[in-house]
Amino acid sequence: WCGVYSEEHDPTQEKTAKLFARFSEKDAETWLRLWDKAIKYWKSAVFESIWNPPPPFGTPDALEKLFSAFPESGADPQWLFMTPWQALDDLFESPEVKITFAKLFLSWGINPQAYGMGILVISMLLGNINNGNFAGGTHTLAHATQRVILENGGKVFTRHPVQKIIVENGVAKGIRLEDGTEVEAKKAVLSGVDPYHLCVELVGEPHLSSDLIRRIKNLERDWSCITWYTWALQEKPRYLAEQFDPDIGNCKWIYLASSKETGMQDLLDEANERLLRHWPKSAHVVAEDNSYIPGTAPPGKASILTETYVLPAHSGSDQEWKQREKDLAEMVISQWNKYAPNINWDNVIGYVPVTPYFTAQFSKTYGPLVGCNNVLDPTPVQSGRFRPLLELSSGRMPVKNLYATGAGWHPHCGAMGFQGYNIYKVMAEDFGLSKPWEEKGRPY
Repeated sequence: WCGVYSEEHDPTQEKTAKLFARFSEKDAETWLRLWDKAIKYWKSAVFESIWNPPPPFGTPDALEKLFSAFPESGADPQWLFMTPWQALDDLFESPEVKITFAKLFLSWGINPQAYGMGILVISMLLGNINNGNFAGGTHTLAHATQRVILENGGKVFTRHPVQKIIVENGVAKGIRLEDGTEVEAKKAVLSGVDPYHLCVELVGEPHLSSDLIRRIKNLERDWSCITWYTWALQEKPRYLAEQFDPDIGNCKWIYLASSKETGMQDLLDEANERLLRHWPKSAHVVAEDNSYIPGTAPPGKASILTETYVLPAHSGSDQEWKQREKDLAEMVISQWNKYAPNINWDNVIGYVPVTPYFTAQFSKTYGPLVGCNNVLDPTPVQSGRFRPLLELSSGRMPVKNLYATGAGWHPHCGAMGFQGYNIYKVMAEDFGLSKPWEEKGRPY
């Protein structure tokens, strides 16, 4: 067992280094050196890059400036061209330490063999130790957001699908609902859906160039398709690795990997199987223990999320996906049991399977017949200022007064607060809104 302590529980990362030292003294020293660089240079650069709209192409952003400050910053420019695997090999010697971070790359839906993604060692190493949960689950965030809208005079409508964005003379004027109702936009139309749904279905070719539509249709989204199974258990998993380190029983994220001799190759094999459109023979299981969060499980019981990357929704029929749901549940329990012997079907109260097929049926935002949880795959050409395309990454659309944000836009996947913050900055510039970050003299 190898892992990383959160910054809250290990602000100096000495505990993490001590754990790494059980496998490699050199890796422990490397980690402390990286953490020192992260505190001095990396954090501020990462935050400035993600909490600001992308600068024009040719103007370095905060991360690019960080790499130009090598060797002082510790950010090696060679990582910009490496695969994630190569970057880990460049940094660490212990298989256990490398597998710890390799699993993290896979969990973010990143192809481990994608050249140009080694840069993510910067954000991955930082992000891995700053994860958190919300009391009541992420659903509470939706309720909190709704209250903010209502308290500021806004209105929220559900079950009112939008059919079209009304465009007149190249200007977004409002929206038309599926029931025919038209809603006028007093200032602008802001979209949070994915690029395909927005450009191809809601706006359409009459208002956008054929070249832009073609590039939108060609965006990659088949790689990072995930299953999330939420398990209700009679008791928490008891991992064999707790004999090596009791702290594993209190971990938030647990990545189940094979032995150090085969672990890295197993991860590559699993990734290659999906590239070849083969159903994975083994489950890339990540167990997220929510049991310590109030309200997620009754006393003594457990609520655990597992995730496994599989094929996109269009890879099977309705009946095939129904069977895959059951087969994957069996695969997860079988593999999980090898690491926690008390995980078996007698321990399972029930489970809720969320597959790419379910996701694709639930919302168009996750791609047409795809169910990509990242909306777009996190590839080098679909990240940062290139997400979803260079000409769209700021959120300003070619149609005047039409703006876009969400997981398909700069800087990367996930429903994050910085996406809404960044599009506000863009709209503040266009409509003369207040700029509190400038008033307080902040870089973001």
